Amino acid sequence: MKDRIIEHMNSDHRDILPLYIKHFNGKDVKEAKLIDINEEEMILLADNDEKVIVKLTARTELKDMHMELVKMAKIAREKLGIPAPEHHKDENHKKEEQLKMEILDFISEFKSVILGTLTADNFPTVTYAPFLKYEGNNYIFISEAGEHFENLKNNGKLELMFLEDESKTKVISLRKRVKYKAIAEFLERNAKTEEILDKFQEKEAAIKMTRTMDDFHLVELKFLNGRYVKGAAQAFNITEDNKVIAVVGKGHGHPKK
Repeated sequence: MKDRIIEHMNSDHRDILPLYIKHFNGKDVKEAKLIDINEEEMILLADNDEKVIVKLTARTELKDMHMELVKMAKIAREKLGIPAPEHHKDENHKKEEQLKMEILDFISEFKSVILGTLTADNFPTVTYAPFLKYEGNNYIFISEAGEHFENLKNNGKLELMFLEDESKTKVISLRKRVKYKAIAEFLERNAKTEEILDKFQEKEAAIKMTRTMDDFHLVELKFLNGRYVKGAAQAFNITEDNKVIAVVGKGHGHPKK
């Protein structure tokens, strides 16, 4: 749930984060990123280099955090004389926010992700890899022995899919799924990547044995545009700036006689 809150605020409400710091801490910053949150405070990275702690107005459980952050946003905007965006008042905005929460909740269930990559001679390869979402970013941990390794090294473009387990759906053709086009970036080992691997290890104990091996690599995935399918006639395109837009089909019509 904490990761979902962080992802949502950084993706969809980046504009309010500097205002939290400006009003509640009296410090003027140009931009901010939420990097952690608990029942008493949020921790933000201001202007890419300074960690700032903003206290919540009341101790709040994570399950109720959305309303606390909305309240604090309202207070900050009112005190600073900054009106809320008009689209926040739109009923469609509330529906879109709910869809975004559904997508984040669905993805959070997965410890691995299906990968679609291309060989050097442009043949598709379908594999999978351990997956982690941490501090709003997306990672896989892969071996040089994997078919996808050379594909991603030679061509960092890929498509990935989170696909509902067959045992959880009543209609196989309507399995819930989220897919994204993405760009892969291989990360150099440093203190930050070790922190990420610690989180990976919490989800998958076997990583304890492979994290020190030279032929295993941590890869960050930058999600681009995608699609969320939640059921019959319920498909939504996801834009690169994280807008969720319903797909309007033409219908199947009647067969010709």
